[in-house]
Amino acid sequence: MTTFSPDPPSPQDHQVSELDLAAFALSEDDLSSLRGLSGIWRGALAPHLAAAEGDLALLEFLVIAERLPLALADAGWQREWVVGWQTLTSRGYAQADIFRLFFTMVAQCEKELLGDSGSVSRVIINLFTCLRRAVLAAIMSVIDLSSMARGESEDALPGELIALRNVRERLLAGELFGLLSISASNREAFTSLPAVDLQQIPYLLAEHIAACLRPEDQIFSGRDNEWLVLLNGLQTPAQVMLAATQISRSFEPPLLLLSGRRVPMHTAIGCVALPEHAEDAENALKAARLARWQARRERQACAWYEPHLGERWQQREQLLVPLQEALTQDRLTLYLQPQVDLTDGRCIDAELLLRWQHDGQFVPPAKSIELIESNGWRTQYTDWLVRTALRTLSELDAAGIGIGLSFNLTAADMLDADLPELLAQCLTTWRLPGSRLTLELTESALLHNRTLALANMERLRALGCRLALDDFGTGYSSLSYLVTLPVQEIKIDRSFVIAMEQSADARRVVRTIVDLASDLGMLPIAEGVENDAAHAAVSALGCQVGQGYLYGKPMPLAQFIAWYRERYGNG
Repeated sequence: MTTFSPDPPSPQDHQVSELDLAAFALSEDDLSSLRGLSGIWRGALAPHLAAAEGDLALLEFLVIAERLPLALADAGWQREWVVGWQTLTSRGYAQADIFRLFFTMVAQCEKELLGDSGSVSRVIINLFTCLRRAVLAAIMSVIDLSSMARGESEDALPGELIALRNVRERLLAGELFGLLSISASNREAFTSLPAVDLQQIPYLLAEHIAACLRPEDQIFSGRDNEWLVLLNGLQTPAQVMLAATQISRSFEPPLLLLSGRRVPMHTAIGCVALPEHAEDAENALKAARLARWQARRERQACAWYEPHLGERWQQREQLLVPLQEALTQDRLTLYLQPQVDLTDGRCIDAELLLRWQHDGQFVPPAKSIELIESNGWRTQYTDWLVRTALRTLSELDAAGIGIGLSFNLTAADMLDADLPELLAQCLTTWRLPGSRLTLELTESALLHNRTLALANMERLRALGCRLALDDFGTGYSSLSYLVTLPVQEIKIDRSFVIAMEQSADARRVVRTIVDLASDLGMLPIAEGVENDAAHAAVSALGCQVGQGYLYGKPMPLAQFIAWYRERYGNG
């Protein structure tokens, strides 16, 4: 049986607290309805009761579970339930296995209640939802209790300590084995979920991973919603990546929550083959986490540990404190790069681009943004970005330059329900119309939670803001996808524009994007226009706006104002 760590508490130390049924939206009426489902519930348990005849602990626990619809609110039953659960875990049953057992029984009840007909009454659906919440309440309460009994903390979970112990033992034995570090790479997709759903995701994730493993493999809880997997008894290192790939592919269908919601789950998995990649347990775990960080950074599902990752991570860590100080002390800056009308050369807008210097050198903006997002500073940065953009607009107006400004939003920004309100407040404060702002988003921003992202886009449009799709052609572009987006501009990625001089294929891509934008009533903007030949080429294809070094490099505000006045006069 797959083991699920941390180690279970002793059954002698049973602790019982009253189930918080209200937290799972279970009212008195729901409990009354639940009693009417006791027959269906008993039917779902029947085959498992029969199969447990030779296992007294499991049999006794299932007998207790059989009364769940009738006795969920009864304190005496709750005590029996907790004791039964802890007895099972103390005898080697993994919590993930118990969770899977109840998930199977809930699925059987769903089949009995809903059947195969396409027409099911609302009453029946509500009954099943009630049963699902009841089972979830019972399971989650006892799992939470087990976590408290183990004294788990964010700093050093016992699961990690036990994983380290197991790694040490196998290293001493000289065995070939693998270590995986796994976490969800799209946590922003969960921000709109209610607390009840959020609470169960770690356990569903563990159950899902455990189902992909062999009996000799082990799964442990790590730090910050991380799972550690030991792959034992391997013949070749290639089996490590094979197992990681299988786990990753198993998450391709959306994850089904007990509430009935389905959420996309994308994982980042770091892979380590031991003893090849590390000589001790601590460095083995560090290597697995570095590989996971690399997978997430490269937007890959899985990645091997490589020695150079340690140096890269150290360089990254050295930037954290200075970057946080720069953010809190308003020492980040925004440079402006002009966007010009290709017909008359007039500057009509400018894009705001992040610039930050550390030790006298500019840090690549992509690296700064990655650090900001991965350390939880995204909200603070976006707040600074919006306010600085509007202050810059105001200063441009004072200089007699009435152009618009654009800036990039992250995927997490597009899923932040508070973003439209922040923009509305700032526009009111600075007394500026939303039409002066263009918000740029990438195609990947819409892959995590399309419904929420589209809702936020409509709210931003309602403020008068323009929306642009950035780096078009480099992601998951498709006509059916594009026509549903409320965007007014398409930015052609600079890689295609630069390659046009040497590549007929790149030229065809640019022509296709320009034609597509025109057909959809959108404005195509060519990025990366660096010479007269590129200017002539994109103009000939019908592109109306260009951006690139030919017109102007990114500049600080004062330099941009001077550049604008030198080129166009005082506005």
